[in-house]
Amino acid sequence: MPSQLTVTAKTGPAVQATAIVLTDVNGISFDLNKRMVYVTRAGLANTQEYDLVGVTTITFSVSGSNYTMVIS
Repeated sequence: MPSQLTVTAKTGPAVQATAIVLTDVNGISFDLNKRMVYVTRAGLANTQEYDLVGVTTITFSVSGSNYTMVIS
């Protein structure tokens, strides 16, 4: 089942993602020492990286076999 992630966080130097909805999410990993989250998605070779500095809320919910996460 497709899972999705909504992100409001920095994604690069001076690049801010605001309420970006990512679909077909296969995996999410956190590196708390680097304050980063890494997202892998079906059909994409590159892992997407988001900065956790400034993030105040991470919400994870499950509905049936669908997973939804919000990082803001």
